Amino acid sequence: MDSASNANVASPHDGKMSKRDFIVKTWQRLGRQRAGQKELRSIQDGLANEYGIGAVDSPAAIARILADEGAELTHPEIIEFDAKWRESEMQKEATKFGPFTEFASDSPLTFEEARKFIDNAEILRQQFLSDNDRAALAQLQQIVADNRHYANSWARDPGLDEATRAEQFEIAEWLKVWIQTPKLFADWIALRCRSSDFRKQFSTKKSA
Repeated sequence: MDSASNANVASPHDGKMSKRDFIVKTWQRLGRQRAGQKELRSIQDGLANEYGIGAVDSPAAIARILADEGAELTHPEIIEFDAKWRESEMQKEATKFGPFTEFASDSPLTFEEARKFIDNAEILRQQFLSDNDRAALAQLQQIVADNRHYANSWARDPGLDEATRAEQFEIAEWLKVWIQTPKLFADWIALRCRSSDFRKQFSTKKSA
């Protein structure tokens, strides 16, 4: 979200003004001719409050919009602020999906590991929804979909015993349900693990 063009996007579903208009009006309310780090940070805070953290534009993108409106830019200060902001965003991105780093794709998940994986996914989903971070939500969806693919691959691996293949097929179904209806997963998995079919097939497996 670091291009000026992103700020032109309106919010037709909630009646909010476009981000570009919001940026300009916020700057005007500050009552200043110049635009430096302090002003750009104030505008970023306003964007986060109005549209969500995931909708915050970079300092450079905001500065370009303000320049079009006649603002006097403090270029060295803006360049330094933009570089620090981008570095901070990269660090946040690197740690955003930390709970998934322990789940490797080179070995099958157990039922217990799969439940922990999905629980972590749900925590992150709710966090990203709260932050209105659509990019992170899409990335999270892809991570879970990838792990479903891995589980399906293990389920078809002739080198594994029948019980392990059945477990991987079951886990792939769990991931499918979470992807399709994450809000209902907790109730669904509780019923699934209590079902006679599940108990008969996986009576010696730990599922929670």
